[in-house]
Amino acid sequence: MDDLRNKIIDDIGSGYAKFGHSQLLGRVVGLLICEPEPITIDQMCKILHITKSPVNQICRRLEDLKLIRKVWVKGKRKYHYEIVPDVYLQAVVNQMSQYEDNLEMINENLKLLLKQYICENENEKLKIACQRLIAMREMHLRFTKLLFDFTEEWMKSEESFPSVEDYFEKMGLSDKVKK
Repeated sequence: MDDLRNKIIDDIGSGYAKFGHSQLLGRVVGLLICEPEPITIDQMCKILHITKSPVNQICRRLEDLKLIRKVWVKGKRKYHYEIVPDVYLQAVVNQMSQYEDNLEMINENLKLLLKQYICENENEKLKIACQRLIAMREMHLRFTKLLFDFTEEWMKSEESFPSVEDYFEKMGLSDKVKK
């Protein structure tokens, strides 16, 4: 299991890097996805072969993003961490929030640009910039709606996801199952 766990951790880290996050952030998420029980930062460092400082920083960031949570384990003095049950939904909510923040910035700048466009007697260069910001705004509006609709559908369907056993067939492994 350790080799498979390490592959999953590394692959999730690479996936996060493709989205502009640090690979280590993705590796911590991958580790916590694989761990059935909460673990300490010291345990994370040992498994990931990394020093404590960056893992501490990443855990704080992931906590702020509500993707992991600190838990107290009876009889232990150190905090333990675990992935939140709705981590994938929370990741989409975080992304939606970023798009909404960008939309506010776009709206503010588009208003200023449109006012400038009128003041400068419909300057052609300003018109091009206006058109580009309008396209940006429209993309953000549509994508935010898409994310909202997705979260609604996800919450409704989450309880009806196929079981692990159902996935043997979906993944073409049903003939490999020991009876």
